[in-house]
Amino acid sequence: MVAKAPPASPLAPSRGASIRRDEDRGGRAVSSRKPAQLHLRYAEPIASAAATIPSRPHSLEVLTASVPTLAIADAFAPPSHESTQNLSHTIAGQRLSAQEVRRRLWHMTPGLLPIALWFIPHTDPWGWILWGVVATIILATVTTMILRFHKIARPQEAEGYSAVAAYAGVVLATLLLLPGREEVGMMTLAILAFGDGSATLFGLSFGGYSLPWNRRKSWTGLLAFIGMGALLGGVMLWGESRPGIALPLAITIGGLASLAAAFVESWPSKRNDNLRVGLTAATVGTCLHLMLVP
Repeated sequence: MVAKAPPASPLAPSRGASIRRDEDRGGRAVSSRKPAQLHLRYAEPIASAAATIPSRPHSLEVLTASVPTLAIADAFAPPSHESTQNLSHTIAGQRLSAQEVRRRLWHMTPGLLPIALWFIPHTDPWGWILWGVVATIILATVTTMILRFHKIARPQEAEGYSAVAAYAGVVLATLLLLPGREEVGMMTLAILAFGDGSATLFGLSFGGYSLPWNRRKSWTGLLAFIGMGALLGGVMLWGESRPGIALPLAITIGGLASLAAAFVESWPSKRNDNLRVGLTAATVGTCLHLMLVP
């Protein structure tokens, strides 16, 4: 029985059209296929497209084929130094110069006036003798500061008349407008002297993270302002009160006035902050004193 040859596939090319037989050097027949011109035109694009089709649609190959490798690397790479600077900015601490130390001493020394008044018997409201003593001390301090301001002036400051006048003017205005409640003026003086003074002292000395709304000032300075202003402002308010009020209530009033003044002081401005800090502390302190102290 003779086996029949399998039928020719309909897709097989005709022998004469696409197959030619050559003989190699050993005499063996070698068949070589010549693709048609149409196949040559589309062979390379089809092969490139087929190479991009993953065998497993839900495997990791889909992700790596659809997302460029460079983008993945950038996404999972640690943030650069420049990007972290945009998110947070740190102010480095520095050693205070002798000029800045003198400036801090001049700024804080007037805050000792309420302590001196503790040892001077006086009535409430103040009598004309005490008013004369306080006015003389303030006038002498202002005159000395103006005459010697060049000793403590910063490079960008031409003169200090406005800063010194604002410092003293706010305190005097508070004392004059609130007869019988002079303790509010003493509290305002303490917040200006020790709160505002501590903000610059601690902020420059220790540095820290900058404020979001003002990169030239730090959280260290802001917290120092609030803490020192609340403590010493409350103590000065308590010590000058006639009749006396509870120390926790006095510190609460001084703390809220210092909190408001600290945020006003930290706001970006090219003008000296003595006026706006003093007005804020005096206004908040007066309102709280009128509401909470009989």
